[in-house]
This record gives sequence, C-alpha cells and structure tokens, in this order.
Amino acid sequence: MNSNLALLILSWQVACLYHESETDKLLPGSTSATEAESDMLDAIHDELTPDVSWDDFNNTYAKFKSAKDRAAACVEAIKNESGEFKSKVLESMLRVANASKENESNVSPEEMDFIQQIREALE
Repeated sequence: MNSNLALLILSWQVACLYHESETDKLLPGSTSATEAESDMLDAIHDELTPDVSWDDFNNTYAKFKSAKDRAAACVEAIKNESGEFKSKVLESMLRVANASKENESNVSPEEMDFIQQIREALE
C-alpha cells in the first residue's frame, strides 16, 4: 500500500468508529459514518491524494479482517515518510473527526483515542 492510500484509509477509519451520540445524518447503510465525514474525505482526496483511485481505496480497505490490522498496515506504509507527511495524515484524521457534530468539540472520545494511537505509532 502506498502512503497516500494509507492517509485516506486512516482518515476514513476515524469516521467508521462507533459514536454513542451521533447528531448528523448518517450515510445510507452506515452505523456511524456521517455524510459530513464522507464529504470531508472527498475534500481530502481532492486536495492531497488525487492520484488514489476510489476503487483501490475500497478494495484495499475491505481486504483487511479487522480495523487493527488495517491501521497497522497503514502505519507500516507511512512510518518512513517525512514528518511533514505524517502531520498531514494526523491533520486529515482530525479534519474527518471534526466534520460531524458528536459533542461540544465535534471529536468523539473514540476518534481522539484512535488518532492518538496512530500519532504514537508514527513517532
């Protein structure tokens, strides 16, 4: 997996975390990802990773048996990138987390925990 694909996957994985109090409209068929988060992922794709095809994204995302395995593969793909690129990954994850209204800060505890785990893994 290339690092741009990993950036997108980690960003989307934030949206797919369970949220106890979702107030934004969910994507059809989704139990946690909101339309606002999906729109933000599209914006991140257009700005930072236009070279990644959505087919590659969907196929790679689905091939993992667990979110833990998916995140580990993404970290592996990103770990040798520059500090600037790693910052873009974390910023993208936060942008997706901030896109929906889950609480006063917009970022759920599950999202913040996951972002912190990835930050520590990339250090």
